Amino acid sequence: MCRRPSWFILCLSIVVVAAPVVPQVPQGDDPILTALTAHQQDLETDGLKFLLDEASKNDFFLLGEVHGDNEIPKLLTILWPVMWKQGYRHIAAEVSPWAAHQLEFAPVGKGPDVMGLWTKREVSDVRTFAGPNEDVIWGCDIEETQPQLPIAELASLNPDDPDLKRMRELTKDGYNRKMAPDLLDLAKQSRAEVDKVLNDVSLRENLIETLEVEKNRLATNTKMIAQNERERVMKEQFLRHFRLNSKLGAPGKVLLRFGRNHLHRGYDARGISTLGNFIAEFALQQGEKTFNVGAFGAGGKASMAGKTWNADERQDELAFALFAERAKYSATIFDLRPLRPLLHQIPPDKRSALQVNLIYWADSYDALICYKTVTPLKPRLQLEKSAN
Repeated sequence: MCRRPSWFILCLSIVVVAAPVVPQVPQGDDPILTALTAHQQDLETDGLKFLLDEASKNDFFLLGEVHGDNEIPKLLTILWPVMWKQGYRHIAAEVSPWAAHQLEFAPVGKGPDVMGLWTKREVSDVRTFAGPNEDVIWGCDIEETQPQLPIAELASLNPDDPDLKRMRELTKDGYNRKMAPDLLDLAKQSRAEVDKVLNDVSLRENLIETLEVEKNRLATNTKMIAQNERERVMKEQFLRHFRLNSKLGAPGKVLLRFGRNHLHRGYDARGISTLGNFIAEFALQQGEKTFNVGAFGAGGKASMAGKTWNADERQDELAFALFAERAKYSATIFDLRPLRPLLHQIPPDKRSALQVNLIYWADSYDALICYKTVTPLKPRLQLEKSAN
């Protein structure tokens, strides 16, 4: 999550302004620095074992990623085979139920071109151990990337519905967010007598939810509503998947892979109770346990949807700058749990801006992965996302 608040200027007393900004904290036996040194591991060796040990001890494993890099998909290919043996059977993903179904079951080259955060190859890899008709991916999101495709599918199911026909005509050359209000009105007016349940969710229902969020994203005064509504959709769809699978027997353990800003424990910087917070409360109610791990980049580039950007997040968060400066390895995982008592014993009125930021991240995540350099997804891998 990127936050550049105006109070950053007030932090000059505890940071050295450089490129990048590196917070200055007391040296020597400072307990926070000591804990950072003692509780960091190389992700390629001991850090990987640390993650798998935590996966084995918990029922929900939440992986908050940085979109558009090669590092998280690579990590997942290493983790998932072992996690399957540990009892994990599903991955709740930041894709719509419609997209999840296409990625899992549409024959290569015969289905619609699906663009998103998962490639057909990635989905195929995690399905290696599953049965032919078994859902592994739980779609838990709106269809924000290509709503024109589920529109076309729903219209095909209802060829005599004038409203759906009009929606398909409006989006035949692609979708633009400015279309959302008109499309939403048409979708609500349509009778859509024939619907389809894909990946446990009604096609029409997910389409309407998508357009409601997209409509609210258009205006500044409704963007917060859109953010809250999207998190609500994620939570409700996750719960639907979990309950339906529970009726068929034990649903197994669940890995969640979403953008980092969706998997905070507690309220995030926007004041939103995220999917991650919901999972923490849900697990507690179930008598089960969660582990939240996030990732950030301290250099390199990321790429998605034809756009490439600087993936260095050190100047976005004071804590990230400190973690990156202290990280010993190219990919370092920090266990943040030992920091919590050290930070919370500091009186609130005595906490520096850095300490406040450290508390925010230590309370939100159990661990953070610092990648010194991330690499952008290659164009061929992004094209593979549409290789259905």
